[in-house]
Order: sequence, then C-alpha cells, then structure tokens
Amino acid sequence: STYQTLYSKFRRSEAEVSGSFPILASKGADGQARIASTPDEYWVPKRYDEETSLLNGGIHPETEKMLEKAGHLQITQGQDNRTGRLVATASHDRYVGIGYLPVTGLTIEESKAVAVFINSTSGRLQLMRNLGRKLEFPLYNVAASGNIRIPDVKDDRIRQILADCWERTKDMEVHQFRDGECEVRRLWDEVVAEAMGWDAEHLAHLRNLLHQEPHVRGLGYGQYGDEVEEEYDSAVPAPDWETFERLADEWERARPRGADVARMTQHPAYQRIIAMGEPAVPWLLRRLAEKPDHWFVALNAITGARPVPPESRGRVKEMARAWLEWGRQMGYEFE
Repeated sequence: STYQTLYSKFRRSEAEVSGSFPILASKGADGQARIASTPDEYWVPKRYDEETSLLNGGIHPETEKMLEKAGHLQITQGQDNRTGRLVATASHDRYVGIGYLPVTGLTIEESKAVAVFINSTSGRLQLMRNLGRKLEFPLYNVAASGNIRIPDVKDDRIRQILADCWERTKDMEVHQFRDGECEVRRLWDEVVAEAMGWDAEHLAHLRNLLHQEPHVRGLGYGQYGDEVEEEYDSAVPAPDWETFERLADEWERARPRGADVARMTQHPAYQRIIAMGEPAVPWLLRRLAEKPDHWFVALNAITGARPVPPESRGRVKEMARAWLEWGRQMGYEFE
C-alpha cells in the first residue's frame, strides 16, 4: 500500500532537497482548498544518497517505485464534515498522499471528471454511508471508496462535460462544509445533473438538506463516554508508530476483561487506531505476530478484507494466522 511504503521507507523532507517528491497530506480547514491538487509536503527515501540518485537519472530507485503508485486522482480516506472542504482532487501531475488515496488507471481527463462527480452531492452522500467513530468524521476507507458508483467516464460526452467543469472551477476556493452553500458546489451539482440526465432541482434539494444537517457530536452505543478526554475529541492523530504504540498499550491496559468483543473494540483508544487508517495496518499485523489479540475488527474496518475462514471464527490464534498470511500476500512488512 502507499501508506505502508511511505512510512517504512521514506521520511519528511524539504522541497529543495534533491531527490524529494511532493505528496498531498492536509485535508482539514487549512488543507486542500481547490479541486486542483496542491501538494503540501515533500518526502525522501530514508536511505537516500545523492550519488545513487544521480546514477539513476536523478531519481532514487525507491522514489521511482513509489511514484509508480501515484495517480492523477486523489480521494480522501476521511474528512471532518464540519471543517473539511473537498473529498477528491485531480491534477495534470500524478501524486501520492497521506490521508489521500491515489487512484491509478485513469487518464487526466477521466480523473478530472471523477473528481467533480465525487465532490458533488451525489458523491459525498455515497462516501458518507461509511461512518467513523464520530458522526461528524466519516471514515472513507479503501473498501468504501471502491463501492462508489460513478459515471461512465469512458463516455465522451459525460467525460467532457465533467472535465470542462473541473477546468472552470479549478481555481475557485471551496468553503468548509459547515459554511453551507457555495457557488462551486452548486456548479458541480448542476453539471453532474446535466451529464447524467438527472433532475437538477432534486440534486439541489439534497445539497441543501446536507448543508442543514446538524453537526452532531457524540458517542455510539456502548462507547466509553466517561473515559473520553479532550485528546480523544480532537482530529485524527498523526499516523506514526509512537502514537499507535501508545494507543495500543492503553487499550490493552484499559479494556474491560471478560467483555464481549463489540464492547472492547468501542474503547476510544481502539477507535483512534482505526481512524489512523492504512498506516496502522502493518503495525496491527506486527502486534498480532507478537501476541494474538482482538485486532481483527480494526484490520477489517480499515482494509475491508475478510481473510478468516468461517471455521476459524472465534479462535483467536487461527484468526491471527489468517490475517498474518493475508498481510504477507498483500506485501506488508511487519516481521
């Protein structure tokens, strides 16, 4: 995965460092503000040396492998529905990201078209079907993104209409979701309605309902309201190894012994690990390799995978073996 490779083989750098490459990282109020992708961090291989890069035409071999996973289209993995602005961006250049999932296999024009559709009311509503711990912070994981129904962008007419809208709106700043109606979202919906032959007024009605949706804050059934401190009510933690270890240790200490799995996994520390998304997968697998435990819910929530055969369900050691084998097949480095 892009996340796993980034965190295992690369480190943050500066734009002027030879061999560095740009990525999309920020998603909130101060993050991507236009539908045209704007890189905001630079990374370089951990074992970077300029001589190796120069021998390879100025590109480090590890960087070259990473950029093979880049895409013209980027979809967010999660978004605060108050302060966020966009759920997808597109660009003439190809990028990878943290918190953004690069989509490969699309042309530039197809990527522009899909970005407009996913940012429209129809696209956002589809993404929001897969909610995270907080109602205000949907977790758009890889499995959910793969289930989005999008227009046939191979159709010349549909692609052209949507891609032209990207060109017209690429420089327009997009308001935060909590600010309600804005010109650019109205334009996206009108163009989507035209391309798909939908009722523009009905789509506008849905958009306005979405604007009026109250920004609910709270916990779901069985969650530990008395244990939720201010730190757990902040944005998703930076997906780094130290934060993961702290949360994992906290969950192992604080979870109620003898409780059912559903209740154990609703603990705030466990839910914060899920909110880390893809970067946490190799770390979860490493925990499983060290000691089988109930990390299966987190792995399933992040990846959408179900590698445990029916006959092994409820048997922790067998379930752990199934997930570890899945991790090896997927290329995760955790041993």
